[in-house]
Amino acid sequence: MSTHCTMKPRLAALSAALAAALALAAGDAAAISQSGEATNMIRLGHTDLQGRPTYQPNVIRYPDGRTILFVGQHGGVPDGRVTNCPANTLPNPLKAGSPCENNGTMIIDVTDPRNPVEQSLIPAPTLGNSVGQSQMVRMCLGSQLPGGVPGKVYLLRNSQAGNADISGYELFDVTNTKNPTKISEMMRIRSTHKLWWECSTGLAFMPGSKADGPVWRQAQSMVIADWSHPGQAGYPKYIRTFGLPGAEPGATGVIPPSLHGPISAHDHPKAAQMLARGQDTIGNRIYAAWGVGNDGIITILNRKALLTPAYGGTYTGDPDQPTEADLYGSTSPVVGFFQMSPDQGGHTSYPVFGLQPPSMQSYDDPSNVANATDKHFTTRDVVVVTSEATADGSNGFCQEPPHWAFTLDVSVENSMTAPPALKVERFPYQGPMVLGTMSVDPRSGAKYRRGNYCTRGARFGVHSTNENFNNPYDGKMVAVAYFNGGVRMYDIREPQAPREVAFYVPEADALTDTAGYMTNNVEIDDRGYVYVVDRDGAGMDILQLTGCAKQLADKGTVCPDLENNNAGK
Repeated sequence: MSTHCTMKPRLAALSAALAAALALAAGDAAAISQSGEATNMIRLGHTDLQGRPTYQPNVIRYPDGRTILFVGQHGGVPDGRVTNCPANTLPNPLKAGSPCENNGTMIIDVTDPRNPVEQSLIPAPTLGNSVGQSQMVRMCLGSQLPGGVPGKVYLLRNSQAGNADISGYELFDVTNTKNPTKISEMMRIRSTHKLWWECSTGLAFMPGSKADGPVWRQAQSMVIADWSHPGQAGYPKYIRTFGLPGAEPGATGVIPPSLHGPISAHDHPKAAQMLARGQDTIGNRIYAAWGVGNDGIITILNRKALLTPAYGGTYTGDPDQPTEADLYGSTSPVVGFFQMSPDQGGHTSYPVFGLQPPSMQSYDDPSNVANATDKHFTTRDVVVVTSEATADGSNGFCQEPPHWAFTLDVSVENSMTAPPALKVERFPYQGPMVLGTMSVDPRSGAKYRRGNYCTRGARFGVHSTNENFNNPYDGKMVAVAYFNGGVRMYDIREPQAPREVAFYVPEADALTDTAGYMTNNVEIDDRGYVYVVDRDGAGMDILQLTGCAKQLADKGTVCPDLENNNAGK
């Protein structure tokens, strides 16, 4: 009895000591919950994002040194989620009284990756029964943006809605992460989605088309606008609309695929350098993906030819009604045109410049006299292209063609000129070609408790890549979001043979859709932390490379092959 009594305080003291030790170790990976389905990656931090379905994460370093993450969100509420809120809204505990609010843009302080702190939610616009969704966000520092105020931070996002009055793009001052304020908008733009914003110019290349005036046949074409000088009269300024031939007003025949997202290299760290074949500077290229999940097309655009003279360009045609030749022909900005298989789409087109694959350097071995001065094999420009698995519900779960990511060699953009060792060809857009495929065997999931990826629920297949040029892995590795296959890291230094070197498959939580977790999008910051967000409400994870993948990033070592692509062989 006395022993029992004396054990209580000892146990209490031990529990207190253990709790203190765990608190002190909260910054250690061992103290963070891990999914158990990972190789060479661990989870450092997590936040549930209020269980809101999330699309694109983007990160920026603030002038005061903080690292802030912005995530765009889909509309709607995960299946199985029960609240007292009206349809399509959820309680927002970041505000007093937890009001019911539409999904929109979540702001999170990730300065300490082990302790991400949600700051505020900017709901997407609503009007009557029409509810928008703001899947995409881009940010610029006021010190970089023409007409911006040094010390400020600006956010440009889309609003996708059926009602054109709340469908368009919005600009916010997000300097105060807990009290963002709206500055301006460009509404009545149909089918908005994944924009790109150049911070050095303020120019934005935005999926969509005008709801008024000459109406484009493909609503999700490309609107180009000037979003510099925030808050000043006359801004934003509409410049023109561009698209694939057949999308323009008055065209006939089959309507071409929609634009999913463009990526401009104008602000790339290597922008002033020449492309691999020396045909132009890197900064004069825009890479656009069309088709999303099928009938994919990748276009390489001459940025100068796309813009009007007022913006240093050469386009002098009609801003709303271009001719077909203005879109694909003699006066077109298209310098590269790649058609994918009908069962693969163009979701993301992330360029990687100046790769020097070790295996190709021997082609210029000085001892080989014939090739001693011929350098055209050794340096390659590639675009990492993803399709998108799109089937959900009873039609999903691998009941569609498999969707993959590819390394697309764009070193030779076209056959209109004669780069080294080549000649002008009859077909002008011969050039880009797929070098390698990044795939995950769904059977590889069977070694884990959740089983084959095709039987887990939700989608399985590729979706997107990271898009931040200023990450320490650029040119070495790329991160690919693989829906219920989690995030996969690929070594692309040999672009003809990309190799999976790390992966992390998150867990569902109590707020997740009944279909299960689904890693939607991924980003990498300038510190090397990897951010993944969930389409079905499982929140955001902050990941870190470990083991061989970390050594690859730091020292350029070679990782052994993972088994995930070889299941059943």
